Amino acid sequence: MYSQQRGLRRHTNADITTRTKLSYPDHASQSGICSICTRDAVCEIGKKAREGRTLFPEPFGTGQFGAEKRLPNLEDLQILPELFGDGILFKQVDIASELGGFKVKAPVIIAGLGSTKVAHLQGEFLAKGAAKAGIPMVIGESVLPSYGRAGLKARMKPYDDNRTKFGALVVQGNGHDIAQRVFEEGKSLGADAIEIKLGQGAKQGLGGEVTITGDKEAKRYEKLGYFLIKNPDGSYQRHANPGSIKEEELRDLMIKKASLNLPIWVKTGIGRGILKLVSMLDRIKKEQGIPLKCLTVDGFGGGTGMSPWLVMNETSIPSGSLFSALRNKPDFDIVLAGGYNTGFDVAKGMMLGANGIAMGRAFLIAAVEKEKGIINYVKALEEELQIACAIQRVNTVDSLTGRRKNLYALSEEAEKMFGISRKNEDIL
Repeated sequence: MYSQQRGLRRHTNADITTRTKLSYPDHASQSGICSICTRDAVCEIGKKAREGRTLFPEPFGTGQFGAEKRLPNLEDLQILPELFGDGILFKQVDIASELGGFKVKAPVIIAGLGSTKVAHLQGEFLAKGAAKAGIPMVIGESVLPSYGRAGLKARMKPYDDNRTKFGALVVQGNGHDIAQRVFEEGKSLGADAIEIKLGQGAKQGLGGEVTITGDKEAKRYEKLGYFLIKNPDGSYQRHANPGSIKEEELRDLMIKKASLNLPIWVKTGIGRGILKLVSMLDRIKKEQGIPLKCLTVDGFGGGTGMSPWLVMNETSIPSGSLFSALRNKPDFDIVLAGGYNTGFDVAKGMMLGANGIAMGRAFLIAAVEKEKGIINYVKALEEELQIACAIQRVNTVDSLTGRRKNLYALSEEAEKMFGISRKNEDIL
């Protein structure tokens, strides 16, 4: 039995995502092991004993996965209505904004969806829908090495063919992609910006991971510098290099890629050193004149790709916690990612201090309804954002950014995580 009580962790020895279970789920010890162990080997310990590997969520390739561990999150923040001010009909609120150097119909981005099968199969619908909805879309890591120039073009062309005056097409690159000149290829295929990937929230310290079949394909990836692990069934796990963050190397890379004359975005996960990274990027931009326009900070709760289940649950914190410690806003936009999926999530993220929100899993779900699903989902997000703005008595979505005093923390843990007060005298 998995605990749903606030602040308590799930059992770590059985989960539907790892296709494991407890023999006596109603009688589990605090450690997650059954109080009465009959050694049926159906739990995670048993599966590890059989396979000799850490466990990954299944089914990989068609499923999506998000952490289950209970941390303080946006549900622990309540929006306080603003009582004074002009009454605003929510449908009259302007949701259009500027994000990462581009005009957008809503401050929402389709986060970098890379070379996983689920992302690639939905690529056309995501691209068409995002373009028509007027929001940016990021082509994620390892697409060029996995599918070649033709595969990268297939992910980009539907967006390019359906452009409006809003949105942007962004090509992301990890170390392997950059070595394959993904940014140069992306520009030649119509990219509006490039995104340097330094990390992500669901698996900080790890690179992009997929499952592949065939020795020939495995050898091809090995030649490109990927690390391969052979599974018992003969398939392979392909692991990308997680990359390094060193100021001099990052500065040199940004200077070099600035010659492409495209806006530069950066993506990372939240963790120890994030304040130093924000300050460093701000300094590099100002000292070198780099066209850095956006930093996406990913955090706990999201993840569309293959990540070890314990890594997803036992590492990272919500990205919105950044603004509890960030004192000086840098000279570029900050976008939050990791577990956001409603217009009110977007509103809360912006009220914490963000300029916009990136989503991955939510858009993959919406893509079940093809491009129309993307368009309709964005419309729903826009309406929810309009309502949130009307509640705050502001008539533009940008006016939400930084309205921290109009948020209320529902628990002591949330107060500490997000730096939001629980004292009525502070907020009423």
